[in-house]
Amino acid sequence: MASFSLRIDVPSPPSHHSLIVRSLPTLSAKEREDILKDVEYNIFNFPAGLLTCDFLTDSGTSAMTDGQWAALMRGDESYGRNWGYYCLLDAFRDIFERGSNQKRIFEKVIIGVADVEFYRNEILIPFEGGFVNGGTHQLQRPNFFIVPQGRCAETLLFSSMRVKISQTPHTDSTSIIVSNGFFDTTAANATAAGFELQTFTQPGLNDKFPSELIGKENFFKGNMDLVALESFLNKTNQVALILVTITNNWAAAQPVSMANIRDAASLAKRHGIPLFFDACRFAENAFFIRQYEKGFSNVPVAEIIREMFSYADGFTISLKKDGLANMGGVLCFHDEKLFPKQFEGIGLIMKERQLLWYGNDAYGGMSGRDLMAATAGLYETTKLSYLQKRVSQVQSFAQKLHANGIATLSPPGGHAIYLDMDEFFYGCDREPEDFASIGFTLELIKEYGIRAIEAGPFAWEWDKKSPEEREKIPNLVRFALPRHVLSDEHIDYSVAAIKELYRRRHTIPNVIITRGKEMRVRHFQAAMKPVFTSRADRSYVAEATRQLSYVSRAVGQNDEARKKLLNALSLAGGNWGQVTIPLKLNNSAWASNVSNDHSPIEYSLALGQQTGDAELRFLIEAQPEGNSLAQLQESSLQLNETILAEYGTTVSLDRFNLVRDIFMPSRAEGLLAAWHSFAVSNTRWKWKIYLNPLASGQDRTKSLHATREAFERLGLASSWTRLESILSANDYIIYFSLGLAADLDDAEVKAYIAHPGASAAQIAQKHVAICPEASAYEIQHFCASLSGGSLGPYTGKPLISCFAFKRSDLKKATRTVLFPIDNYSANDEEAQERIEKYMQDICAPLLYRERYRKAISAIQRRPLAAGRGIHSWVSLKQTPDGARSNTYYLSPEFFGPLQDGLENGSL
Repeated sequence: MASFSLRIDVPSPPSHHSLIVRSLPTLSAKEREDILKDVEYNIFNFPAGLLTCDFLTDSGTSAMTDGQWAALMRGDESYGRNWGYYCLLDAFRDIFERGSNQKRIFEKVIIGVADVEFYRNEILIPFEGGFVNGGTHQLQRPNFFIVPQGRCAETLLFSSMRVKISQTPHTDSTSIIVSNGFFDTTAANATAAGFELQTFTQPGLNDKFPSELIGKENFFKGNMDLVALESFLNKTNQVALILVTITNNWAAAQPVSMANIRDAASLAKRHGIPLFFDACRFAENAFFIRQYEKGFSNVPVAEIIREMFSYADGFTISLKKDGLANMGGVLCFHDEKLFPKQFEGIGLIMKERQLLWYGNDAYGGMSGRDLMAATAGLYETTKLSYLQKRVSQVQSFAQKLHANGIATLSPPGGHAIYLDMDEFFYGCDREPEDFASIGFTLELIKEYGIRAIEAGPFAWEWDKKSPEEREKIPNLVRFALPRHVLSDEHIDYSVAAIKELYRRRHTIPNVIITRGKEMRVRHFQAAMKPVFTSRADRSYVAEATRQLSYVSRAVGQNDEARKKLLNALSLAGGNWGQVTIPLKLNNSAWASNVSNDHSPIEYSLALGQQTGDAELRFLIEAQPEGNSLAQLQESSLQLNETILAEYGTTVSLDRFNLVRDIFMPSRAEGLLAAWHSFAVSNTRWKWKIYLNPLASGQDRTKSLHATREAFERLGLASSWTRLESILSANDYIIYFSLGLAADLDDAEVKAYIAHPGASAAQIAQKHVAICPEASAYEIQHFCASLSGGSLGPYTGKPLISCFAFKRSDLKKATRTVLFPIDNYSANDEEAQERIEKYMQDICAPLLYRERYRKAISAIQRRPLAAGRGIHSWVSLKQTPDGARSNTYYLSPEFFGPLQDGLENGSL
């Protein structure tokens, strides 16, 4: 039978079986909340046995393999020179120096065939010139030190360096260590030893990364910023050590490229500075190099590791990470490189401290069982099949979050996903000193029994840093995945929990420190307390400015466009806009119909279907001092004059003055005098005014007469004839709009036609009648998508058609269908789901989708499922040149969600 190698959409095979099961506890949110109080709201102190998913760390929390358990059973607990010591030493030579030419002598120990010849010919022979001296050389020039864990290795390194520096005449005591990123304990140990720290992470850590490229590309965001580092080194001679963290745990576990390691080593050599690795996740870093760096795709992982470490003078490592062990760490340095030459005799200092602090050098605080388990673990974690599964699980976690609208720092690293908390809380007015990300981790434990760790302003002590240092601090929450422990069920549960907290992110508390603010590594021991936020008292213009500023940034507007938008808002708001928004709508005052909840301001976002290009607009009703329509007219007319005075010859009221008496009669009726809108993109801006065709009487005939006369006065009689021909007996003109551009040929005239009880097909036919090139299918698909699958007839709030004409081309019209989605969906979450499906159907570009989502996030102050009204209308616009766009009309909800029976909402 013929065999075929082609496998389509078949994932790589499983890398292991899970053979032991641990049952999980069932607790209520109230029970977990009580325990949080007991432990002073410090997540480190929450009992692990009461959690469902623990993402606190991947350090020492992994499930070992059966091979490790077999090795563990052969653990030798002898005090002097147990065989696990020899196995670990030679494993380091195998993994970090020999590449593919490994000896794997530990296997003979495991099967019990280590005889005298084995000891004399393999273990006790003199060995020098690498990271692990052997025989008498390790006694005379020790360079390999076993310790209980990675931070002990850091303590041993930095404290010993400080001793040697203090013994060297004419050496400045404030020596500097530089790095691509110091993890918390690394920084604490270095500063405790008296070193100044400087971080040089490659710029772009927070740059957007396309979700579709996860698993396909990687930009090695963990790299050292070598340009900045060299500039720094040229200005000082106080740098004692360059430390490269692989992967960069400070920078969201991002990998470091081989090219960057090579160039960092070259730079270090030119300046005569030793180069060390923080090598806790060296195997994951090697995998990223193999997977994504040019020239390494066919290189064995073992050879990549060998080359990586050929550039280093030494390294510290926690065996609890890529050693796949529950305990252990190592410090070692190369016997023939720069470090032992600059710090002559430092090995003996390190050995003395190892003996005093951790125990005999043969175990260094580790049990014989741990030594054997760690030895076997080093070989396990460098297997390609293991690394593929390890990294793919992390990537899958990130992709599932992205699919649910949750931003992570991307691409994901090798051991954890990092939530981007600035994006998570976008629009929620959280400041770094609020420690809202800690509040998120507390809510995650309380509600769902999931533990993650903040890696942002609290952990990195933002409140203690200089303005320059604060700029470098990311705002992240880390979910570190223990190796071999979690299934897809754990991941899916966690994604659902994070999504639910994202939905109600506005309710997540801030946190204050109640004890231990000044402690070093305070996140391990400080006491905290959640503080729930309340709505700030702001004026109408201040709150609208806040929301529009967020939306403007969300949709990519430049500073100039944003300034124009906010200046126009301030101008239009006038004195009434400075009034503080009341907690409840004043039913005795004028009730604006601009927005769903009677807010006098509404926002809208137009997005091009092909490009995602954005135009942002506000619609505003100048509020009267009294409660009469005459006073409302006066306020509107005053705003006209204010706009004219501010914008001069760029706007014109000439056309408005031609029709003013039609839409603002002396004895007007209705609830609308005039609304004004200002729209801006990165390339243009425009003012418009919206008028009431029913001002002379609340009857269809009068509205048609008023609109006809206005079209005729404006020289658009033929356009009106076309419009009138499509009107059915139920249709009526609901709004009339004029562009206020000074160029009258470019300024649009719009008529808005309401279609009570019409179907999607009937509305589409009207558009085709006006413009044969209009797509009836697109209109019907649009209506069906937003209604939840119905093509009508729509018996709720009427759908509206808008036809826009310009004097420069009377034969062509821009056509828009407006769907009142608030009236046809149960809540804003359902509305958003329909919009998301519609975006998928029309193949909207990623930029379009991201801008829509982030705009909603910027405006909402409640869970979308908690009411309806943020989404008022959605429109489909088709221009004469065939371009299509959608506009989302959004309520600021100054007075809360839309109440049943309240059916306002403008355009």
